Amino acid sequence: MLNKKTGLIALLVGFAASEIMAGTIASYATGDVLVCFRKGSVDMVVDAGPITTLTGASHNQRIPITQYTGTQLAAVGTNGVSWSAFTWLSDNTLFVTKARTSLEVQTTPWLADSSPAQAGADARMASIPPGALDELNLLVYPVSTSTAVVEEDSSAGNPNYTHGVSYHDALAGATGGNFDGKFQGNPENTTLANFIANGVVVRSDFYQMNPTSGFARGTYLGYFEFSTNGAMTYVAYPNTVPIIKSISRAGNTTTINYTTGTYGTYTLRGTNSLTSGTAITNWPAISTLSTGDNSTHITTDTTADPVRFYIINAQ
Repeated sequence: MLNKKTGLIALLVGFAASEIMAGTIASYATGDVLVCFRKGSVDMVVDAGPITTLTGASHNQRIPITQYTGTQLAAVGTNGVSWSAFTWLSDNTLFVTKARTSLEVQTTPWLADSSPAQAGADARMASIPPGALDELNLLVYPVSTSTAVVEEDSSAGNPNYTHGVSYHDALAGATGGNFDGKFQGNPENTTLANFIANGVVVRSDFYQMNPTSGFARGTYLGYFEFSTNGAMTYVAYPNTVPIIKSISRAGNTTTINYTTGTYGTYTLRGTNSLTSGTAITNWPAISTLSTGDNSTHITTDTTADPVRFYIINAQ
């Protein structure tokens, strides 16, 4: 365990300075992304910098979240820890994570709602940085820094909190969760009790919800990936692993049911021979496939070949 924590510290401080986003708890600005952890009686609030760093990233760009250290995370825990990432804008636009239940499968997007409806959630979010600053000013946990504050989990009736509340209390409220019931669902991802030993990362998708006059699907921006060594990375506008769900043939026409993803270009390729040494990306292109969602789509290929092999290439 100690070796894992030491390795995380080295990992987090080793990134180039150009990769580290600005933002501190003391100078928190609306639109800075909060990455929060909680377990037992301890929380951690991290200011990961402005949302524009994430929304302005390039396709498949990986952005390390370097604003916390292994020592700070160890004060909360890595096994069995609950975490989320979120922020808001002055017009009540929300950005919120949603945990994946299957590592390679994108979640169903959160729904955007009206500005008044979303205002309740952003008010709960806005109460977190002042509470973290209260704890930082008192240095309740000496490992706290200007970008990552380890804090007490309970702020209710706690004299150390004078301007805001803890992450846990902002999330739970009187209703017990979902930002006091002001948000449509749980933004948290909780790691397994044996997460470190299990060796498998977890991911939470990140959605943007602009206020709307009705209901609309949130915009998928990317995902946060939390590794078993405690490091976190944001992946912007990622390709989704394409899947050929079924293939059927009638005469010379092959019908293919498939899924692609929200971002990227997906090409159906086919060949009538599995020649040794031929890269599958060099198979002849048949068609460019539909993208923009995770729904199942249909395409066809007409050929007289008695045998045909297919792949979907993502770029």
